[in-house]
Amino acid sequence: MSFAIVTPLQSGEALKVELLKKAGALERVPGYGIFITERFLDLITVLLMILISLLFGVSKFLKTEAILAIVAVIFICFMIFFVMIQRLSPTNPLGRFFQPLKQCVKNGMVLTTVLSLSIVSWFIIILGWYACLRSISISISFPETIALTVITTLISILSLIPGALGISEVSISSFLVYLHQDIAFAQAGALIIRLYGVMALILGLMHFFPLWKWIRTERQLPAGVD
Repeated sequence: MSFAIVTPLQSGEALKVELLKKAGALERVPGYGIFITERFLDLITVLLMILISLLFGVSKFLKTEAILAIVAVIFICFMIFFVMIQRLSPTNPLGRFFQPLKQCVKNGMVLTTVLSLSIVSWFIIILGWYACLRSISISISFPETIALTVITTLISILSLIPGALGISEVSISSFLVYLHQDIAFAQAGALIIRLYGVMALILGLMHFFPLWKWIRTERQLPAGVD
């Protein structure tokens, strides 16, 4: 996940597929199909959050009718895409690639669970951003924080710049200025969110190395040794 942050389009996260294949736990084609399914469901979650933010009046430039029209077009595109992948044979490579997505969509319980987990994970990130901004007296509403998080994250990913250095800070500060925050506060908000991301990486590494050492020790123990 850390490697994904510093690669364009967060493509480094696909490394987990190769690691699972090397461990013999997953084949490459369905593995990348699962990876694409994750990204696809993430996209649906992000679009839903943007819609919620717009309906709560975050944007001054789009009317309700325009928002509903955009949602209708996106929904129709998704339906066409789903119909197309349903017609793919599971025996050919393309069918095997989209098989995880087809299984996820067909099973209502699985789809609900995956979307719920995706929404929860996004809300944890949004709460972190909200707490960071509140800590330096930037008072924006929670729907505005949702819009700030998902839109600036999409801009950062699509920028193709490793770590979105510069792009992330400019987009966050610009969005905060759009929400009537002073320029100095907006720049401070962009900086503290960048520091929050670095802190998350440091905490992840602090937990990773002891855990990796413990896993290697467990693997080296003979069978039956507790």
